Amino acid sequence: MAMYAIGLSVLQEEISYEKTQVKQVAYADDLTGAGKISELRKWWDFVKKNGPTIGYTTNATKSILIVKPEHYEIGMRLFRDSGVTVTKNGQRHLGAVVGTPEFKQKYVEEKVSEWVKEVGVLPT
Repeated sequence: MAMYAIGLSVLQEEISYEKTQVKQVAYADDLTGAGKISELRKWWDFVKKNGPTIGYTTNATKSILIVKPEHYEIGMRLFRDSGVTVTKNGQRHLGAVVGTPEFKQKYVEEKVSEWVKEVGVLPT
């Protein structure tokens, strides 16, 4: 865990906001970016190219680009050859949920339903 933190901090410095206009945060071995779609594509390519030199490899199958519905086509076009999943609905991220109000509502309803079932199993 500490080695990931050290490596990712070096990578994050290399991908500074001045170079990509992407705000980024890292947790353990997860790297997250936010910004304009075209800048995120530059950021993705930079991470993919430079990450392996410090032991960080991207996994496109576990990477998701969440876009506003009106930007979905642009996201699909810019990331079409990347292997990254593009969604306009939302996705769970580090225990929280990011996306449309409808996606968030459905996520919360499903979670509460799971909890109700689990509590129902407890002895009374």
